[in-house]
Amino acid sequence: MTTQNPNTGCMCGSYSFEVPVHEEANGDKVWQLKATRCAATTQSRFAPGRDAKLKSLLIQAGVGGHQVRRIVRDTVVAKDAVRVAADLGWEDHVRDAIARGSS
Repeated sequence: MTTQNPNTGCMCGSYSFEVPVHEEANGDKVWQLKATRCAATTQSRFAPGRDAKLKSLLIQAGVGGHQVRRIVRDTVVAKDAVRVAADLGWEDHVRDAIARGSS
């Protein structure tokens, strides 16, 4: 009898980055959150098509020079977009797209 892996959250939903919008007169900084907003579950690392969404997010972050955060439970790790892509096996694709300035 084969046992299937239970569904877990799609990995892309744990990545995000922030873009500065403006600074208010009192010094408060306002940021816009950029994320895939994925809440899908899967038996794999990514739900269908969500790896492409994450690649696009990494390229956007890289073009803008923003750090990418990965949040897993109560741990947050921030890295350069190319380093995140390297961890996922996409370094060449993401680095080349960042250099072109597009996804």
